[in-house]
Amino acid sequence: MLNWKAIEVLDICLGIVGFFAAAFFVVTAVCELTGAPALGWALTLLGLVAALALLVTIRRRMLAAEARGGAPVSTAWGGSLDEYRRRRQS
Repeated sequence: MLNWKAIEVLDICLGIVGFFAAAFFVVTAVCELTGAPALGWALTLLGLVAALALLVTIRRRMLAAEARGGAPVSTAWGGSLDEYRRRRQS
């Protein structure tokens, strides 16, 4: 069984949502340029961008809570440079 940390699952979700947001951006742009109906694509893109912003906010809060002394959530290479240095010293 895999033993993933919460931040790793969040990073995977960020990648998936980011991929689909980029794909829907391309589809929306092509629809706009060709004159095809693009409202549905654009609204879907809006939802994906909102989800992406929410996931980034959650990730930043998790790393900030860890930096304040909370439960460790990041991998050895994740987080800020200060966090990396702190982990290397201990």
